Amino acid sequence: MRTEPVDAGRTTSRLATRADRFAAATAWQRATGSAACVWMVVFAGFHAYWALGGTYGLPPGESLVDNTPLFIIDLIAIPMNLGGAALALALVQRWGLFFPRRLVLCGAWGCALLMVFHALPAMVDLAIFLAGRREGPLEGMDRFSVLIYEPYWMLGGLLFTVLAVAFQRRTRRPVDQEA
Repeated sequence: MRTEPVDAGRTTSRLATRADRFAAATAWQRATGSAACVWMVVFAGFHAYWALGGTYGLPPGESLVDNTPLFIIDLIAIPMNLGGAALALALVQRWGLFFPRRLVLCGAWGCALLMVFHALPAMVDLAIFLAGRREGPLEGMDRFSVLIYEPYWMLGGLLFTVLAVAFQRRTRRPVDQEA
């Protein structure tokens, strides 16, 4: 067990030095991080709206307040989305470099893959619809899902994919080792 006190000034200095060793995010990376943060906050807002009894975006007659399992999932989704918003900013801000690289990348790739794979089946339906090959029209919630909801998920997945790749490249090698 450690008995000597931790020197907070020295620890902070070490973390600042670590952050200074890597290139700062570019303007387009910061814009992408901001877009991903907004994506997450908007989705957290929808989950809060649904948890409070709102029904827009849900199947007709559905309310999360009346469906305990979905209500609990919704309540879990709110802090997860807010955590995702913080992660999006961590991928482009200097303070994000204070966290272990593997942890940040694991979160970024996890978000990216979850969102892309969530939306992928609907993107196939959307491509079939746009190509005029769908048997029958898109109606009601199918229309909302294929044209709005799932493309929104895909947008989030693509934003996090771009952020993960950019962070991975930017933090691969410290600036002083590049040549």
